[in-house]
Amino acid sequence: MTESTAPAVAAPKTSFWEDVFDIFVSPSEVFRRRQNSSIWPPMLFVAISVGIIVFATFNTLQPIFDAEYSRAIAKAVAKNPQNAQAVTDGMNKFRSIGENFGRFGVGVVMLVTMFILGSVSWLLGKLVGSKQTYNAALVVAAWSYMPRVLGVLINGIQGLLMDPANLKGQLSISLSPARFMDADTANQLLYQIAGRFDLITIWVTVLLAIGLYVTGKVSKGSAAAFGILMFVVGALPAIRNGLM
Repeated sequence: MTESTAPAVAAPKTSFWEDVFDIFVSPSEVFRRRQNSSIWPPMLFVAISVGIIVFATFNTLQPIFDAEYSRAIAKAVAKNPQNAQAVTDGMNKFRSIGENFGRFGVGVVMLVTMFILGSVSWLLGKLVGSKQTYNAALVVAAWSYMPRVLGVLINGIQGLLMDPANLKGQLSISLSPARFMDADTANQLLYQIAGRFDLITIWVTVLLAIGLYVTGKVSKGSAAAFGILMFVVGALPAIRNGLM
């Protein structure tokens, strides 16, 4: 008597656009399907989408740039009061360059950020026993950045609807406790740490952990530890800014 064997069932194929939707509702399935695929479709989608939204909404957020610029000048002058005019003139020369890069170059920044994020997550994953390939780490980073597109869109809408007087800094439109704090009077370390507890940042971190769980073949506990580690490492620049 011979044993009957059922034919292997192929994993269902989905389009890129279906996975763009699914990353918000069933991310583990997206990571499972896409872990061995090209990094470029999700990376370019995020970079181009963010670039278009930022370009279209840049002027609505101008009060934030003005406030951040004024704050930076005040700090620089406080450190070197005897050369206040020279410091101000020097910073004025770079203001237009910085704003033009922010308007036109944010897509490039997104691409570089996703590559760095994928590389760091691949390395940190090794600490929890991950078997994730480098390509899979970059794929996970790219798909995990999809909520950033939504975040940038929300920022642009806030710029349109909020009173410009309330746009006092970048964190004033964040989805974090920092939006309720005054950028000028709050303890800067606490202010920066509060800004890390942003809904979009937490969302990205959770997706990275899910991606490691699926593609790195680690336990849920190890994936959770990895997510906490990624969140802490990502907070280091903010802590540095707060201390300075």
